[in-house]
Amino acid sequence: MLAETEAVPYQRLDGQYINGSWSPSPRRIGSLASNALRTSILCAVAVVAACTAPLMRARSTSSVQQRATASPITRAEQEAERLDQLPAMPAPNTADHSGRKVVGKASFYARLFDGKKMADGRRFDPATNVAASKTLPIGTTAKVINLDNGQSATVTVEDRGPYVRGRMLDVSPKVAETLRMKKSGIAHVVVKPIAVPQPDGKVKLGAGAAGMTPSQVATLTTSRVSAE
Repeated sequence: MLAETEAVPYQRLDGQYINGSWSPSPRRIGSLASNALRTSILCAVAVVAACTAPLMRARSTSSVQQRATASPITRAEQEAERLDQLPAMPAPNTADHSGRKVVGKASFYARLFDGKKMADGRRFDPATNVAASKTLPIGTTAKVINLDNGQSATVTVEDRGPYVRGRMLDVSPKVAETLRMKKSGIAHVVVKPIAVPQPDGKVKLGAGAAGMTPSQVATLTTSRVSAE
């Protein structure tokens, strides 16, 4: 009889056969575990990416829509800033739709104009913030600053005038009180248009809008605002 021989393990780098059974090496076990972990991580990343992709696309679309909605106002605000940086000029002799600052003398309505019809068809009310200009379009909103004392008021141009040489603006008694010019009767002022109606029916922001908050600008503007 042949003597029984002891089983000799058959060895390989990735494991060994012992008595007909395969036993992976510790290195192989670690490699298999690492591959399994890597596969699990890749699967998890793929699932997260698939779930978040629609949300990211929705956010991107929302951002584009917000920029598209805000861009006209942004252009108008940029134009207002540009106009505000330009020096004030004397009031022109023709209609002025530019939105630029103008400087000159202002006076206020006398009592005899109370209740009289203005250029826009309404009756003059001394207790409102109305003004008369020979050059600014009817409906213009503007900030008037008294250069003698720094007082300011916001007015709406609803009338034509004044028809006195050397004066460019008439304001209501209420505005004159705010500007503290009733005693002198005349004041040296700068007029900064805020919203200026254009011949094509749009509204342009002027130099006076540069110092306003976004909410104030939004209140004074509509979808017709143009910076062109």
